[in-house]
Amino acid sequence: MPKLILDGKKEADKLTLFLEESERLMGKSLLILQCDGHAEESTYVKLKREMGERLGVLVSVSLAKNKEELKEMIVEANSDETVDGVLVQLPIMGASKEETEQILCSINPEKDIDGLNPNSRFIPAVIRAVERVIEIFKVDEEQTIAVVGSLGQVGKRLMERLKTLGFQVVGMDKGDDLLKLNSSDVVISSTGVAGVIKGEMVPDGFVGIDLGYPKGDFSLEAFDKALMITPVPGGVGPLTVISLFENLTEV
Repeated sequence: MPKLILDGKKEADKLTLFLEESERLMGKSLLILQCDGHAEESTYVKLKREMGERLGVLVSVSLAKNKEELKEMIVEANSDETVDGVLVQLPIMGASKEETEQILCSINPEKDIDGLNPNSRFIPAVIRAVERVIEIFKVDEEQTIAVVGSLGQVGKRLMERLKTLGFQVVGMDKGDDLLKLNSSDVVISSTGVAGVIKGEMVPDGFVGIDLGYPKGDFSLEAFDKALMITPVPGGVGPLTVISLFENLTEV
């Protein structure tokens, strides 16, 4: 078993308490848009709404019937001066990968607190969360980092950010020879394919950061070989949620 399994909720609670006491979010407004075919807010939207309300944010949730209505809602929110932040909860029903990227790119960069528009002024919330994990795990610039899923929306941005911070980064994707991960000190995976990282692919004592949804990218065998690792659920997820609201403080 790993020597350290990150308790993301515990770490997020510390940050939440700090934001709560600072009152920096009191009166800020956030619009969460959901378009997944359901008539009720998803678990993830509920978590974000409840967190925002705890921090004093005026949170509203709108459910779009289809992607066309979602696009209209974004256009309206972009120009609405009473809306400070806009967040689109993924996935978007009926939207291809390309359409999803186009929709996210249509969010006003000044309001895109999730940072998924490449022109956004914010560091993507999930990448802020990864940076925090790297800090907690004391990863340094001497260690090599492999990003699996480097061609994906999150992976591409993560690669760029880590290089900017001075880390040695190698990108891989699902079709590559993942046995090459054996030469990496740190493995960050964001493919969303459950258990794609097998035990034989990673070295003993590696550091794992799992961004896989919903079940985690690391197999049980890989998980057990880690010195330090983030679980799914309860690892990077809670830190990503609080990172959204840290971005909102900057609006």
